[in-house]
Amino acid sequence: MTEEKQRKGSLLGVIAYVLVPGERRVRAAGHFRKAGFETLKGVGALVRPEKSQAPSGAASRERIEIE
Repeated sequence: MTEEKQRKGSLLGVIAYVLVPGERRVRAAGHFRKAGFETLKGVGALVRPEKSQAPSGAASRERIEIE
């Protein structure tokens, strides 16, 4: 198939999908909505700086005795 025919077919498929309501469309919209929220949460986690659990003061070293 040529690129133009495939692009036209894909566009017609998207238009038909959007215009024709149905159970599959409603379910797909729910999945896309959940995926969008998960994406936003992931991007938010990447943007936020990590909170360090170590105290911000001078680092202390712990000595472990080995027998």
